[in-house]
Amino acid sequence: MTTPHVFVTLGDVTHVECDAWMLPSDSQYNVEHYWTAGVSGLGEQLSKTTSADFSAGSVLAIPVAEWDQMKPLPILTAVPLHGIRDRNGLDELAEAVGAFIEVGAREAKTRAARHRRPKALLAMPALGTGQGGGKGIRGEVLKVLLDSARAAAMRNDVDVVLVLKDPRIFALAQQQRTHDEWTNLSPDLVVKAQELAVFARDGKLVPFMGAGVSISAGGPTWETLIRHLAEGVEMSTEETKSLTRPNRSALDQAAYLRERYTEKARSIGDDSASTFFGKAIAAAVSSERYGLAPALLASLRTEQAITLNYDDLFERAAADFDDARTVIPGAVGATRSTKWLLKLHGSISEPASIVLTRDDYLGFNATREALSAIVKANLITHHLLFVGFGLADDHFHQIIHDVRQSLPNDSNGPGYATAITLIADPLDSTLWKGQLDLLPMESPPLSDPPLTETARVIKTGRQLEIFLDALVVFATDSHSYLLDDDFATALSPAETSLRSKLLVLQTGATDEERNTAGWRAVSRMFDDLGS
Repeated sequence: MTTPHVFVTLGDVTHVECDAWMLPSDSQYNVEHYWTAGVSGLGEQLSKTTSADFSAGSVLAIPVAEWDQMKPLPILTAVPLHGIRDRNGLDELAEAVGAFIEVGAREAKTRAARHRRPKALLAMPALGTGQGGGKGIRGEVLKVLLDSARAAAMRNDVDVVLVLKDPRIFALAQQQRTHDEWTNLSPDLVVKAQELAVFARDGKLVPFMGAGVSISAGGPTWETLIRHLAEGVEMSTEETKSLTRPNRSALDQAAYLRERYTEKARSIGDDSASTFFGKAIAAAVSSERYGLAPALLASLRTEQAITLNYDDLFERAAADFDDARTVIPGAVGATRSTKWLLKLHGSISEPASIVLTRDDYLGFNATREALSAIVKANLITHHLLFVGFGLADDHFHQIIHDVRQSLPNDSNGPGYATAITLIADPLDSTLWKGQLDLLPMESPPLSDPPLTETARVIKTGRQLEIFLDALVVFATDSHSYLLDDDFATALSPAETSLRSKLLVLQTGATDEERNTAGWRAVSRMFDDLGS
């Protein structure tokens, strides 16, 4: 039996794939303008939402009326009436969080399932740390948010994610988390998360993402994608049955569908016959919201990342907390940043770039050798973390093969990359020995009676999310809150002492000292610590 879990990630709460999310409000249904501006249809539905008990303050959370069943449900949650300035305000905040989770859990049971997860997922922002009045005591507010979310999640058997935009609040929230939050992970997985976090803190970890990363946002499996594309060209039942038979090569499936889409484009006089198939794929894999996996991987804030996925979930999650990525290859005039995301198999923003069929794969080295070289260089100089792979991609094998030729062959040594797998497979362990450290998320003991294959994947998919959450906690090494006055009351005695000494140095430096070359480094340190 798995216990509920509280995640912490960077991002935008309205962009996270979940069952329900917290919408801060007062008792008169007034919400900040950015909520209604950013969520389509929210203002109109708020005008239809009424509750005498909510207006009177006897009920602290109510769902927005007549909300689309296919979208995460906003739940109006009352902020403390007089702000959060003392213990009374903090107690009211805890009560509001509990009410939100109780209502969210109840509503999730009656609405359409949002995603393939064994527990409902509720998302909440850092209620009370800004306009809610808790600006000067953010540390205490965060502790109440985390503690009350954990308690209410346990009572209602749901998962909760605290979604933060401010890196300072995020850093402090991670500092406040405790090691007893990882009871869903085996001790070996916790140790592995700590080991990988060292690579992340040293700037040596590079996430390499496969299709499994996108499934948490409702992204299609290969079988689902093929069936969806088949529907787009109105294939007969017999044709679809032949296309999807178990021994049919995935590359041949894609090649057949490309021909059918090309024929359709010509039949309707579409001038873009060469990209018609790519546009259909882009439409099939696009998602309005990102799941926990891409959000948590983006929260690692690594300098580099690589993906075989066509969607834009990772880069959108990163952009939501101002950590924009340069996408390679990218369109002219696109965002440029020192941090980059390499999209080896193309992107929905450039449908013609999508690699899917056998011809695409055979032509890959001729057209994208420079991109492959980037991956090979990273395998040699960094530690890659493969997430969301079945380890069967032909191009993936090609890259590993090429790198293996450049490195010492030590079948008994550690791998130069880690591959997270959902299900433990002894054959994979033997095949990849000395090349990849395989890290299965499936932990014994297994269920009795045994779970179906689908149920096992769903269960271990949640394990992956919890593992990534642990990795982000151990990798977060920012202390950008240390010199920020809003967080002063949240510091430990040792941090308070250190803060005082640093402030003395900052305010006591003479003009001559500030004009030295060394002061520039000191000044950057003060900036990093939140001054």
